[in-house]
Amino acid sequence: MKQQQPKDDNLFEAKIFAPKVLAPRIPMLLIPLATRTMSNKADAAAKDAEGKLESALGELTGDAGHQLKGKAKQVQASAMNAAEDLKDGAKAVAQKVSDAAAKLADGKG
Repeated sequence: MKQQQPKDDNLFEAKIFAPKVLAPRIPMLLIPLATRTMSNKADAAAKDAEGKLESALGELTGDAGHQLKGKAKQVQASAMNAAEDLKDGAKAVAQKVSDAAAKLADGKG
């Protein structure tokens, strides 16, 4: 009877990937809003840069597909930035309304 040797490969993979799987996830509510906004703006900037590079690659190689994909990524980045600007504007308006309501409640308004 042939004796099977233990497969250390699976154990090795488990050691490498276990921390990623077992790491606790941080709820979005615990991440400061400014950090999330900066991250979204950074994502948009990265998407824009990626789009510009892909579009330039398409222009250099004459590949219309890369040009189109690059332009699409730039449009997506613009939409991401517009969404963040809209969120920031809504937050500013909400803060002004809150401040005005607080003044009225204090009898200062």
